[in-house]
Amino acid sequence: MKKLTKREKLLIYVLACFLIGFFGIYFVILPSYSSYQVASDQAAEAQFTKESMEMAIDSIPVTMQARDEATANLASLKAPFQSKLTNEGLDMLLTQLCLDYSLSPKVLAIESNGMAGVETFIAYTSDQQASAEVGTENTTADTAFTEELTAAQKEAAEVSSTDTTETTTPEDSNDIEVSGDGNETWIGVVNMELTGTQTNFYRLLDAVAGRPDMIITAFAIAPEAVATTTGTTTTTNTVSQLNGGSITINVTFMVYMVAK
Repeated sequence: MKKLTKREKLLIYVLACFLIGFFGIYFVILPSYSSYQVASDQAAEAQFTKESMEMAIDSIPVTMQARDEATANLASLKAPFQSKLTNEGLDMLLTQLCLDYSLSPKVLAIESNGMAGVETFIAYTSDQQASAEVGTENTTADTAFTEELTAAQKEAAEVSSTDTTETTTPEDSNDIEVSGDGNETWIGVVNMELTGTQTNFYRLLDAVAGRPDMIITAFAIAPEAVATTTGTTTTTNTVSQLNGGSITINVTFMVYMVAK
């Protein structure tokens, strides 16, 4: 058998060292480095989770205080509003309100009592005014009110120059417009027929205007019909002037209610 030369032995030795180094790197060092990277990432993630939990724990008192303040603020905002009322509750509320101002309810009809969109009122602009002058139709709250004025109301507005309560005139009909977009809440719409004096009705209007839980969306005033008997004949006459005595008012209330 031929002996290996010194040169061949050196080459074999170098090759063996190379193979040992290669397999050592591939099967030992690389897996160890990968495990180290995974462990390092897990440690960083755990540290981040720990810091996040510490921050959350530290912020608990502040969060609870903010929650308590928000709850108190919500309760104060809900306080002026009625809780959800049944039809009987709406009847009692509005009947007592009218009686408080010496107005006698004759007819009460509940049009609706349920969830509905809250109308918002948007200020009128000069551009909208210009479009209205060229025939563009604009829906406004006061315009709707003006359309419901009867001839008797117009006559009363002309003869009521000594009345201290100001009434809305057609010149104000372009101040605001109504938009049906917005949040929903529980709304009761009630139509009532009342009898009383114009002064007491104006007092009722002022009282409702100062309440956040209801509005009057429409009303119509007319002289109260009075039945007179002459012999065996009964006739029904009306008072010539609205300010002269009792009147009949058809009014629509919108009551806003919230869950408490």
